[in-house]
Amino acid sequence: MSDQTDPEPGPNLTLLKWIVGILGFLIVLFAGIIGVTIFMRLTATETDSLIDEPKMAQEAEINRGKGSDVAAFGDIRLPIPDDMDVISLSPGPERLFITLGTEGAARLILVIRLNDGKVLGSFNLEKDGIQ
Repeated sequence: MSDQTDPEPGPNLTLLKWIVGILGFLIVLFAGIIGVTIFMRLTATETDSLIDEPKMAQEAEINRGKGSDVAAFGDIRLPIPDDMDVISLSPGPERLFITLGTEGAARLILVIRLNDGKVLGSFNLEKDGIQ
């Protein structure tokens, strides 16, 4: 008599096949999305890729032709401390915000009225914290 036992059953590969199939589908899907994105960026027209002018600049162009109520105020000297540099300029509808500081850290924000160039006020940024 031969002593034959059933061979040990192998691992169930059905779950592994499903996982590989799903991952393959996701790879194809994301490769397609990347391909379409690259194609759309390469074929975009020049006007599509340009950033629109700020609303303020467009309004200034419109008002220039109509005899606007914005008066020319000439050259304005702003009180910028000697130890600070201009970090950024942020225009608003009626105001300009000038961020001043040292080494990229903001320390002072000046608020300027666009109609006449008058300094409306400032925000002094200190590291003391809120108390």
